[in-house]
Amino acid sequence: MRLTAACSSGSAFSLEKGDCFNDPDDTTEVSDVPIVDCSEAHDNEVYAEYDIDGDDYPGTDAVQQEASDFCLKEFESFVGASYEDTTNLDVYMLYPTDGSWDQGDRTVTCAVYSLDGQSTGTLAGSGA
Repeated sequence: MRLTAACSSGSAFSLEKGDCFNDPDDTTEVSDVPIVDCSEAHDNEVYAEYDIDGDDYPGTDAVQQEASDFCLKEFESFVGASYEDTTNLDVYMLYPTDGSWDQGDRTVTCAVYSLDGQSTGTLAGSGA
């Protein structure tokens, strides 16, 4: 599972469910990602997102845990198999940092990727 802080090719802040993108060059704090059509070879596909509640930044550990819990819960409904039962898929998460939180960022973005390399088309219902 890859966790990446979002800090805005396409803005990481504008990704939506169903978007596909390639890995950014810097995976520590991401603001831009190379968005590609899902019918072309790509690294990741967004399958869920949500906003964390609250006015004060809850801390990196709390944000990472909340992001992980949410993304793993949503994984099965998208892929068609539980995270534990898949052999070649994993989760890539973008989540707010303390700095991006101060700029209004509350969004956790969950993306799925194949451990076998780039995918073409959607991984929805793949059950892999």
